Amino acid sequence: MKYALNQFTIIRGCLRACRCLGGLTPRTAFGRRHLSSEVINELPSAIPPAGHAHLTNRALIFLTGQDASRFLQGLTTANIPPTSVTAPTITTSNPAAIYSAFLNAQGRLLHDVFIYPVANIAQPGFSPFRSADESFLIEVDATEQDRLFRWLKRYKLRSKILLRPVDPEECGVWSSWDNAESSLTAERTTSPRNSNGGTGRAAIFPDLRAPGLGYRLLLPQTPGFLSSTSENPGVTALGLNNHSEHSTLTQYTIRRYLYGIPEGQVELPRESALLQESCLDYMRGVDFRKGCYVGQELVIRTQHTGVVRKRMLPVLLYDNTVLASQTGEKGPRSEGAFPVLEYNAGEARRMKQQKSEPLAGADIVKSDGKGRRVAKWMGGIGNLGLALWRLETMEGEFAIKAETLESGETIEAVDSKIKVKPFVPEWWDERKRSTSSV
Repeated sequence: MKYALNQFTIIRGCLRACRCLGGLTPRTAFGRRHLSSEVINELPSAIPPAGHAHLTNRALIFLTGQDASRFLQGLTTANIPPTSVTAPTITTSNPAAIYSAFLNAQGRLLHDVFIYPVANIAQPGFSPFRSADESFLIEVDATEQDRLFRWLKRYKLRSKILLRPVDPEECGVWSSWDNAESSLTAERTTSPRNSNGGTGRAAIFPDLRAPGLGYRLLLPQTPGFLSSTSENPGVTALGLNNHSEHSTLTQYTIRRYLYGIPEGQVELPRESALLQESCLDYMRGVDFRKGCYVGQELVIRTQHTGVVRKRMLPVLLYDNTVLASQTGEKGPRSEGAFPVLEYNAGEARRMKQQKSEPLAGADIVKSDGKGRRVAKWMGGIGNLGLALWRLETMEGEFAIKAETLESGETIEAVDSKIKVKPFVPEWWDERKRSTSSV
């Protein structure tokens, strides 16, 4: 026993010595690993005005049974009305996807989801999901598919339902958008269709989280679908307009950041994020008039007290020295050479190359270092991201704070020239009025 303790003491002393000599480099709030030119070049040069992307980071769970809608109604924040099981017809005005969330008993977010009633889908490729009873497809973060499946089974009890995970090869999730037919002020509830008159194999649902955000698509997978030799594979099969450009998941994510829309487990941490702080009330992810569901108490209390001190905001990273040389001023400008909130491919690649991107969870503070944390960085790509921001502290100049390690040590920020600017999405005003009237 004495020999083992001596060995442990020696090893601990060696580790301390290595740290003092710089042999062990502590993590900072910025990425430290070397980034090859191949990784840097993965950043897109632009976001197409009309595009469609395969969301490989999302997965589906199939729910069916005569108690299916009642089962979901008692668990999810959105209203889930009973659906008809009669055969639907293909139209150009499919109902919108139901955006919602599952909460724990304390009212904190577990999963953000889309719920698709199969009764609203007429495309023949969805016949495996149809039955004599109500059926739903639940879209969730792909890394959380199994966890949500097990969580739903826990509440099954005597409900007459059947649950199963959907294999990605069986059905995939896509997103599409077209800036020419969308705006920040107008809601669109009809589905885009192929200009040649075809309807495609995909079920298309308007995504109403924000005006102009686009559409959610479910596509039964077909071998060789994406290996098409055409310049724009998938337009006919998806049933979209011919000018829609095949895009990447990264391009979809950047566009989502521009709208200030969080999605998935990284940006909405499990058992930590709150519904109103994450803006799910603005994104129509909760029905304040529905009956009881798991976690409702905190949501309703927050709604009626009207006190929400933090919100998820889109943010811009910028180099203060580069900006000063370009405009002669400090900070992003509302007009002129530096746009308010825009993806800048050159700036994004430079930040990647210089390893100036914050890690998820990094603190944002005032540039002078005084005062407490004003925001937390939740995720980003290039010069854009999302942050959970204190609304009382929106004015001033902000930067990423050095990370504090478990040991209590504080490491200096890698690049103190990188500043952070928050923005309030334009579409919030209309949604604020609708939620405050509840």
